Amino acid sequence: MVISVIGTGAIGGFYGGMLAHAGQEVHFLLNSDYDWVKEHGLTIDSPNLGIIRLPRVKAYSKATDMPPSDVILVCLKSIQNEKLLPDLLPPLLKKDSLVVLIQNGLGVEKDVANLFPEVSIAGGIARVSASKVSPGVIRHFDHGRLELGSYNPAHSRRLEEVAVTFQTTGLPIVPVADLQALRWRKLVWNITFNGLSVVLNTTTDQLVGHPETARLCREIMLEVIAGATACGMELPSSFADEMMAYTQRMRPYSPSMKVDFDQKRPLEIQYIYQNPVAAARAAGYEMVRVDMLAKQLAFLNEKNGY
Repeated sequence: MVISVIGTGAIGGFYGGMLAHAGQEVHFLLNSDYDWVKEHGLTIDSPNLGIIRLPRVKAYSKATDMPPSDVILVCLKSIQNEKLLPDLLPPLLKKDSLVVLIQNGLGVEKDVANLFPEVSIAGGIARVSASKVSPGVIRHFDHGRLELGSYNPAHSRRLEEVAVTFQTTGLPIVPVADLQALRWRKLVWNITFNGLSVVLNTTTDQLVGHPETARLCREIMLEVIAGATACGMELPSSFADEMMAYTQRMRPYSPSMKVDFDQKRPLEIQYIYQNPVAAARAAGYEMVRVDMLAKQLAFLNEKNGY
């Protein structure tokens, strides 16, 4: 199986690197650190997995130099899809290619399907703590579970085959039946900790370790759960407690949006905040706290030049 990674940052570098380490044929599209990775390869530095060095990887600076692929992992920030995918994706497509969007937020599959109506699309939710800390170096802090759901139900069997290939990494890779429910479940965590870490300039351990911010985290989670329920996704309120406990067990971590903000990169406000708020509102429920967080992030994003 030929696998290509578009966007070799923390997520693309981690899962693509683990696949390459497992012996799979993986091709990496890179931007700023292409020269470094071409010469030195990729490194995954993990307290759980050890230091995984891949001194030689199939690295490219242009999609047109890459081979047509069976599976294409899109690990760009979701806000880059409309601008970049029309140029980057076509050279990699075959008749039966599966595009897997390992991205955050709600509505990414729909928008990419509008750009490529004939392409088989799946979504991936990465439950992993990882950051790119220097060119070609991915720091893996914790976890690693990848959940995959098909956007085109007719191609769900193909996704199961892909999941089997991913399982050679030794990571927990799980195909799921309901992609939209999967996205809302991840939003319970993402909306809460990505946004608050930026607005309050802090990390996950401090958010769950202080009584007042811990209470605020749980209130936001319950509001997202109510929004999901209004949209037909049955999530129990106990899921908020589960996510709080999950975060308390994590090593101290700066979520991806905090890293983006600190490095003055644009924030994924549309897909992580605005789309869920709009979906819940259309279903008759107002996510007041989430909407306020979205407006605060939009202000800070503009202060950063976006």
